[in-house]
Amino acid sequence: MSEFLPSIFPLIVPLGIGGVGGFFVGYAVKKVYRLAMFIAVFVFSVAYSAYVNVIDLNANVLVETVSTLVATFSPFVVPLASSVLFMGSFLAGLLYGLTKG
Repeated sequence: MSEFLPSIFPLIVPLGIGGVGGFFVGYAVKKVYRLAMFIAVFVFSVAYSAYVNVIDLNANVLVETVSTLVATFSPFVVPLASSVLFMGSFLAGLLYGLTKG
């Protein structure tokens, strides 16, 4: 049994982290659904206002800010997201969290 554990441990960690993380994300999404809808309506209204020139939106600053944010979080997300085990367990946990929340 002791020689079996080191060979299965690399599989258990991404499955556990993905499943638990997915559950919490799904649960949180279900609980803050109304807030998310309000934010989405606000973002779309700002985008539409910029499209019809009601407001002036500096797209270069927006792209630079989003790029900086993505660059900050990419070292943490890319290794986890590239794992099939993590993605599968995250999706299963997400669906479970959405149904049980």
